[in-house]
Amino acid sequence: MSGPSLDLSIVIPSYETEALLARCLEAVAGAALACPEVLAEVLVVDNGSRDGSADYARRAGARVVAFARNRGFAAAINAGLRLARGRHVLLLNSDVELTAEALSAGLTLLDAEPRVGVVGPALSHPDGRPQRSVHVLPGLDSELLGEDLVRHLRGVERDHEGPPVAWREVEAVRGAAFFVRGAILEKVGTLDEGFFFFLEETDFCARVRAAGHRVAFLPGVPVGHALGASSKGRAPVATRIEYQRALDRALRRHRGTRVAALVRGIRFARAAGGVLLALGLAPVSARDRRRLRERLGLMLWHLRGRPLEPSLAQALLEAPSGDGLLDRPGPGGV
Repeated sequence: MSGPSLDLSIVIPSYETEALLARCLEAVAGAALACPEVLAEVLVVDNGSRDGSADYARRAGARVVAFARNRGFAAAINAGLRLARGRHVLLLNSDVELTAEALSAGLTLLDAEPRVGVVGPALSHPDGRPQRSVHVLPGLDSELLGEDLVRHLRGVERDHEGPPVAWREVEAVRGAAFFVRGAILEKVGTLDEGFFFFLEETDFCARVRAAGHRVAFLPGVPVGHALGASSKGRAPVATRIEYQRALDRALRRHRGTRVAALVRGIRFARAAGGVLLALGLAPVSARDRRRLRERLGLMLWHLRGRPLEPSLAQALLEAPSGDGLLDRPGPGGV
C-alpha cells in the first residue's frame, strides 16, 4: 500500500445492490464532508451484478473494479485492498450508511492504539434497534451450546453496552463496517478467498489476534445497517451448504481437524433430525414444507460426501435477483 497523502481507503463490495449502494455512497460522501481533515478514497468492487451497480458507482465518482462473475465476498474485498492507497482501510457493506462519528472514531482509535489491528462500530437497524456486532470464534462449545450462551460464558458483553467513547477488546467484529490498520495487512495477509461468503472476517480477526494485535469494538458508535436481501431467502439450500463449508474451513484452521470432524457429525445429525421433524409437520403449512425441502437438500449433500456443488454463486445467479447486499450471518447463523 502506498500514498501517504490518503488517510483511508473505503472498499465497498457490491452484488446487485444499486439502490442500497446509492444510499451507501451518499452517506460516505456526507461523512467525508463532515470530516474534512480525513483524506479518503472510495473503491467499489462489483461482483458481477446485472443491475447496473458498477455504472452507478462510476457516475458517483468511485473507483470501480467490475468482475465478470461473482467471485465471492473475500475476493471482492481483496481486489479493493490491492488498489488501496490509504494508511488504513474501511471495509464497508453496501447496505451500511456510514456516519461522520464512525469515520472519525475508527481512524482515531487506530492512530491512538498501535496494537489495535481491527475496529468495528456498533451496528443498528434503520429504526435504531441494535444488531449483533460482535462474534466469538466458532468451536465445539458454540456448536453444542449456541453462540449466545458461549458469549456469556466467555464474558462477551452485550454488543451495545458501554459508555459512548469507550472501546473494548473482543474476539471478532462483524464485517459490515470493518476498519483495518493498513500496515497489518503486510503481516497477516488479506482475507482468505477460500471463504466464499461466510466467516472470512471472523477468520481474519483470529489471524490478527494470533499475530499479537487486538480487535476493538466501539459500543457507543452506532452505524446503520439495513440488512439487504437474504441469500437464505433467494437460495436457501445453497446458502446453508456454503455456511457449513465455511464453518468447516474455519474450524480446521483454528480448532483442529478433530473438532472440525466432530462438528461435521453434529451438523449431519442435526440435518437428519430436522428432516424427521419436518416430515411430521410438512402437511401443516407451506412454510413447513419449504423447511423440509431445505433440510432434505442439506442432508443429501452430507450423504453425497459434501461435494463442491451446488455453489452459492451459481444458485444466486439462477435465483430471482433482489435489490440489496446479501446478508451474511455470523457463527451459528445458518
